[in-house]
Amino acid sequence: MKRKNEKGGAAVAAIVIGLLMAIAGIILLAVLGKKAIGDIKPVSVTSSSSKTEESSAADSDTDDSSSDDGAIQSVYPSEAENFKMISVKNLTCKAAILLDMENDEILAGYRYDKKIYPASLTKLLTLLVASENIDDMNKTYTFKAADIDQLIEENASRAGFEAGEKVTMKDLLYSSILVSGADGTLGLAKSISGSEKNFVQLMNDKIEELGLTGTEFVNASGLHNKNHYSTVEDIAIITKACFENPTCKKILTASTYKTSKTKQHPEGIELTSILASRFNGYYIDQNGDEKADAKVLGGKTGFTDEAGFTLSTICSKSGKNYICVTSKSTDEFKSVEDQIAIYEKYLPKNTAAKTDDSSSEAAENSLSKAS
Repeated sequence: MKRKNEKGGAAVAAIVIGLLMAIAGIILLAVLGKKAIGDIKPVSVTSSSSKTEESSAADSDTDDSSSDDGAIQSVYPSEAENFKMISVKNLTCKAAILLDMENDEILAGYRYDKKIYPASLTKLLTLLVASENIDDMNKTYTFKAADIDQLIEENASRAGFEAGEKVTMKDLLYSSILVSGADGTLGLAKSISGSEKNFVQLMNDKIEELGLTGTEFVNASGLHNKNHYSTVEDIAIITKACFENPTCKKILTASTYKTSKTKQHPEGIELTSILASRFNGYYIDQNGDEKADAKVLGGKTGFTDEAGFTLSTICSKSGKNYICVTSKSTDEFKSVEDQIAIYEKYLPKNTAAKTDDSSSEAAENSLSKAS
């Protein structure tokens, strides 16, 4: 019995040893396993909404990156380092800007980004859009009686074209600017687009192309409409675009022009620039020596009761060009005097003494006779 019991005890011992070995193995595995898991960073479990937000943030980062690559840069000029807020005694205009065309910087201004009614400064954009869409300057538009009746009813300014008169595109362009003829802008609009409404769409397309955000037009002439507005800053940019177009530049700097001979006007119509007439006798004198220090090259006038007297001009001094735009001056000559005062105070001053007769030459009106 005792031997038997010893044999059974050995078996039991073997089982116990086996169990101990197994337990030891499990403990060893557990220790090794814990070390392996500790090397793996835990994955945080998020709700579906949080996951969506993270995904959106990642997409947003991607979009921003691609947006930077193809972003449209602002067309608006920056204020110059020595920018001045315009403050001139007896100034009557309610908004003004002086732009350095070469450096594309605002030298001086106030309320230049505020809404204004541009009146006939609208015709600057009409000129630009028309010039870009005319392929034959000798093409004609025949005025209808309804055209003339419409303009008379609207009390719009006219160059004097008559019903049945065939007028060239060139004549329409000059009449639109020099004498601010709404008959000129209407003829251009209908010839190019079939209607003024369709032409205005081209104008607003151009506004978008120029990157302007403060302007929207509803007609081609500038007749008052509460939905027809701009800023003096936007008008300055439009003026700059016009001056960079050779056709527009020639028209804006003309003092006189005679239209083609027609049955209605056998001798043509003599057009004299309103701008040239208003600036006649004025000059820009920055140092008080009664000599011109800069000269006005050209530009455009405007007026409605709601807009007051508006004006955009291009001025040249020492080989550099500047643009001044003013709005809501109290009368036609105050608008000129407002701009003269702004030019005199805020144009860069000469740093060296004059050694030639350039001042005398500058005193001459640069607006030229167009042919």
